[in-house]
Amino acid sequence: MPHLRAARPTRGLVAVCAAFALAVSVQGSVSAAPRVDIDQARRQVQELYHKAEQATERYNEARMALQDAERKFARAQKLAAAQQSNVSELQKSVGAFAANAYRNGGIDQTLQLVFSDDPEAFIARASDLDALSSREAGTLRKVVEARRELQANQTAAAQQLAVVEAQRKALATEKAEVEKNLRAAREVLNRLEAKDREAVSRASRGDDRDLLKNLPLPNPRAARAIQFALAQLGDRYVWGASGPDGFDCSGLTMAAWRQAGVSLPHSSAQQYYSGDKIPRSELQPGDLVYFYSPISHVGIYIGNGKMVHAPNPSRRVEIAPIAEMPYAGATRP
Repeated sequence: MPHLRAARPTRGLVAVCAAFALAVSVQGSVSAAPRVDIDQARRQVQELYHKAEQATERYNEARMALQDAERKFARAQKLAAAQQSNVSELQKSVGAFAANAYRNGGIDQTLQLVFSDDPEAFIARASDLDALSSREAGTLRKVVEARRELQANQTAAAQQLAVVEAQRKALATEKAEVEKNLRAAREVLNRLEAKDREAVSRASRGDDRDLLKNLPLPNPRAARAIQFALAQLGDRYVWGASGPDGFDCSGLTMAAWRQAGVSLPHSSAQQYYSGDKIPRSELQPGDLVYFYSPISHVGIYIGNGKMVHAPNPSRRVEIAPIAEMPYAGATRP
């Protein structure tokens, strides 16, 4: 019995030692967990933001295409409605002699063709109009032509509706792509410690508004565009936005040059193709500078190798060197 009593503290001591060893092991494994590398995180975030910006620019283009398709669809619908009204009025105008023709016989087949769903067949039987007066024949021809135009307008409206639906799908696809990449970037940032996250997500590169004080500006329009862009320093990056308090890259350049009376599309690629191409050696303040291939980013050149741009969701509208991204070209609006 004494032997049994002595065994209990031994087992308790073993358990305590085991628990202590486990705690040390767990603590050691936690402290040994690899720390997230800030440079690697920065590269990942930049790549994800670049993918998001590419999708943003495609989203902007799809949105413009949708707006254009909706305008064309509305016009086609309006034309079809007007033509339907015209056909109805013309058909009323032939009602009197149509009724007389059915009563007296002789040209009933011709009138059936007029009101059929195949106006082309009527044109092929135009000789049947000889039985009508010139006035009646002219009216019937107008009916046929009006119905043919109505069919064309209805077909155009249907085609534009299909384009609208396709652009809506493209818009949804690009929106999902933008949001997916932004979520992934946030996940990378959330794995960093606060001070490292701040280092990666630098809000701005500083305020260089005094840069223009001694900078010769080529013309008043460029000066207005630059003045507007500089006034937005510190504004948030918002994908798909063109102000007043948030911008994406092409939204900022579009809004800035709009202040100078120049209309630009909300797309960096389309802005590139809508202006005169300028060699890098001939850059002037106000020129638009483009980056990546295919083009997916744009900023406003302000001189001394710098630009104003809306970079990405982790940084606000800022002044930055044009050398920080792969340069693709420049245009002068």
